[in-house]
Amino acid sequence: MASTGPVGFAFVGCGNIAGPYADSMQKHPDKVEIVGAYDINAEAAKAFAAKYGCTQYASLDEMLADGRVEAGLNLTVHLAHPEVTQRLLRGGRHVHSEKPLAATREDGQACVQLAAQRGLLLSCSPFVILGEAQQTLKRVIRDGLVGQVKEVYAEMNWSRIEAWHPAPAPFYGRGAGPLFDVGCYPLSVLIQVLGSVRAVRAMGGIRLPERTVAAGPNAGSRFIVTNPDHTCTLIEFASGAHCRLTASFFAVKSAQSGIEVHGTDGSLRLDSVVGFNSRLDLCKPGEREWKSLPLLGEPYPGVEWARGPLDLAAGIRDGKPLTCPGEAAYHVLDVTLAALEASEAGGTVLVRSHFEPGP
Repeated sequence: MASTGPVGFAFVGCGNIAGPYADSMQKHPDKVEIVGAYDINAEAAKAFAAKYGCTQYASLDEMLADGRVEAGLNLTVHLAHPEVTQRLLRGGRHVHSEKPLAATREDGQACVQLAAQRGLLLSCSPFVILGEAQQTLKRVIRDGLVGQVKEVYAEMNWSRIEAWHPAPAPFYGRGAGPLFDVGCYPLSVLIQVLGSVRAVRAMGGIRLPERTVAAGPNAGSRFIVTNPDHTCTLIEFASGAHCRLTASFFAVKSAQSGIEVHGTDGSLRLDSVVGFNSRLDLCKPGEREWKSLPLLGEPYPGVEWARGPLDLAAGIRDGKPLTCPGEAAYHVLDVTLAALEASEAGGTVLVRSHFEPGP
């Protein structure tokens, strides 16, 4: 394997999200190279390889036998994430995995521990903290612009997945649901800004148990929701800050979005958790209107999907500490499971894991 030049990535999973990743990564040929792809659907892998000019592998073993592959990009279905991640790590490859890291604490810990044992890097989505707006939010809070953070409101009202996704049922099943699938975005940002979560309380449930697919070849078919499709979580950070996080696949449309941060000396509002060019506003005591803050650098319009793989590549080539390591993803997983447990059982659930963000 090369020690200089672009890092060779192989895609594992060539579904809907593979295209945005590949399109974005191809804009950085000096940093990353797409050398091949594998999917259990051979036709999907064939089409991907033809479009992006890379090798189609017939199996993971064939992919792991290719010395050009330094890192695997795990874009498989969510329940397959830990198995594929561990297979890649055992094959001596660094990994960036789509979220979630896993569906259980045991599988998540196994991934993180295996990477450490093998001396390999493991990064995981969400990587939105790498965006210019999110980095600015982190910087101004660290610099004390709003004093000590006391209260946070975070909203991920993502509407109904079946309205646009051709295969929505897995988003409502085990290891998924809005808290797993989209609640992880504000959680991943907030732990990078405020540090570890200490405890959670939550309420949630299945608000619309039967859904109808509206798009694609299965339009008109129905499926049953088996995981909460709406959850409201109260989060206590180790710093003492409190957060209310709503994640929903029930609300058809909502005016509530983004993150609000309220401190002893002012309030901040990030209008979108995911957009790198999101508007960031400030209101100080005695003022009535929000004022827009300049962002750190020229923001990318929307989401630059290459940011996660590029961060991993910088870790491989330059030894740069990962911004979104497996440990951060595991803490998000632990908080998510604790919230679902609190919602089901009632009361407070303590979070056992910890994450200390970098500067």
